Amino acid sequence: MPDLERPPGQKFDDALKEISSKNPAEEQEIPDQLDEVLIVTLPARRWEVEPGDAIALPVTILNNSRQKLSVRVHVEGWLDEGWMDEPYVQTSLEPGERSALELTLSPPRHSGVEAGDYPLAVVVRSPEEPLRLVRLGFTLRVLPVKRLTLQIGRAATPATWWQRTLNFTLRLSNQGNCPITVHLEGRAAMPVGSVHFPGGETFTLRPGQSCHAPLRFTVHRLPWIGLHGRELPVIVRAFAEGGAMLAQAHRTVEVRPILGMWQLAAVAALATMVAASALLLIIVGVLLMRYTTALSQHRVAQEPAPAIIVVTLNQPVAPVADSHTSSSAHLDDAPRLLPDPSAPLVLPDQVTAPGSGGPVRSIRMSPTNASAPQSNGTMTYAQMFQTIAAQYDLDWRILAAQAYVESGFDSLALSNAGAMGLMQVLPTTWREWAPTVGASDPFDSYSNVQVAAVYLDYLRTQLAQQGRPEKEWMLVAYHWGIDNLSAFLAEGGDWQTLPELHRRYAEDILRIARTLP
Repeated sequence: MPDLERPPGQKFDDALKEISSKNPAEEQEIPDQLDEVLIVTLPARRWEVEPGDAIALPVTILNNSRQKLSVRVHVEGWLDEGWMDEPYVQTSLEPGERSALELTLSPPRHSGVEAGDYPLAVVVRSPEEPLRLVRLGFTLRVLPVKRLTLQIGRAATPATWWQRTLNFTLRLSNQGNCPITVHLEGRAAMPVGSVHFPGGETFTLRPGQSCHAPLRFTVHRLPWIGLHGRELPVIVRAFAEGGAMLAQAHRTVEVRPILGMWQLAAVAALATMVAASALLLIIVGVLLMRYTTALSQHRVAQEPAPAIIVVTLNQPVAPVADSHTSSSAHLDDAPRLLPDPSAPLVLPDQVTAPGSGGPVRSIRMSPTNASAPQSNGTMTYAQMFQTIAAQYDLDWRILAAQAYVESGFDSLALSNAGAMGLMQVLPTTWREWAPTVGASDPFDSYSNVQVAAVYLDYLRTQLAQQGRPEKEWMLVAYHWGIDNLSAFLAEGGDWQTLPELHRRYAEDILRIARTLP
C-alpha cells in the first residue's frame, strides 16, 4: 500500500497537517491528543442538534502501523449516556487501511437537556496498542426549544348579580430547554366581561420551572331572565418576547341571570294559584250551566231533535226547516249560488254541537260533493276510507287511524285553531285543496277525508323529492306543516332529533293502523 512505503514519522507529520487544516485549534475546548499510529480525523469541530433529533458524527481512522489493529471509538465529556444509541463503536483495520465510523448523538426533548454548548471529545483506543490513545475535541450545541403549558383553574362559584368578580389560578410551566420571558393577554366576550392579572402580566421562567399567577374575571353585564346559567368563554394567551404565541388556555365561566329558576318558580306558583282560582270559578259556572241545560232538556224531552245543519263552503246559510224532511228538501231545491270570497268559511251558528244529531258511525254522501260516489245509500267508515285511499294509493288503515287521532271520528269537530271535521283540516288547507276534488262541505265526512287524502298525497310527493319517502314523514308534515319540516331537515335534523310532539303523533297513528283488521 502507498502509506507503507513512507517512514512512520513522515506519515504522522502528514496526518497532523490534515487535522490542523480541518480543525482550527481556537474552536476546541477539550485539547486534542494525537498518535502517530492511530490517525483520527473529524470533518468539523462544531455540531448543532435540536432536542429530539439525532446527528451522525463521522470519524475517520487510519491504521498507520504494520500490524492488524482493533479500534474502539466512543465519546467522552459532559453528556448523558442516554444521548447515544451505542456507547462504543469498534472495527478492525489492516495495516494502512482507512475506515469511517459513525457515532450517533440524540439528546432527548425535555427540560433537563438545557440549550447551550457542550464540550465533548472523540476517543479512539486499540487493545493491541494499550498505550496509544487519540482524543479529538469538538463542541455540540443543543439548540433552544421554547415550549410553555398554560392551565386555568376552576372558579369556586358562578358569577351572579351579587358576585360579579371571579378569581382563578393560572399555572405556567416551562417545558422547554431555555429560559423564557412570558407576556400574558386575556380576552373575554366583550362587553359582557373583562380579564385582569393582579400579579402582573410578565413572567420569566427557567427550564422546568412552574409558577402560579392570579387571574380575575369581572362580569359587566348579566342576562335579565333565564332558567339556566349562561356559559361565557375566557381565553388566556402567552407570548414570547418576539411576539410569537407560545400557548393558549380556555375556560368557560357560568353567568347566572338576574331572574333565575327560583325567582321564576315563585312567579309561576303565584300565577298558578290565580289560574286555579279562575278555573274553579269556571268549573262551577259550567256545572251550573249543565244543570240548567239538563232541566231544559227534561222539559222538552218530547220535542223533536233539531235538524242537522249542512255547511256549504263560501255560500250563504240556507234556512233550516222545522223537521228533517223539510230541511233536506229545502237544501236539495236551493239554487246553486256562486262562491263569495268575502264570506267566512264557517259561521258561528252553522255548526251543530257533537252528539246533537250528527252522524257518528255511518255517512250520508253529500249531493254537493262531485267526487263522492253517486248513490243514495250509506257506507260505513271502513268502506269510505278504503274507497278514498284507493284513489290516492294510500293505506286506508292509516287514514282511519289518523281520523281517530285527529277527531275521534267526530265529523262536526271544530278546534280552537279552526281545524274542521273528521280529519281536522285547517281553513287554509281546505281553501287550497277543496276545489281540486270538488268538495264544498268541510263537515261532510267523505269530503273532509278526500281533501285530507289529496293533501297527504301532495306531502308524500314533496318529501320523496327530498329523499324522505317514508309514510311517517308524510304524517309529520301533515301535523307540523311542510315548510316547518323542510326547514328542519335542511338544517340536518333527523328522526331522533324531531320534536317529541310531532314524532309521537306519527308513531301513534302507525301503531293504531297496525291493530286494524
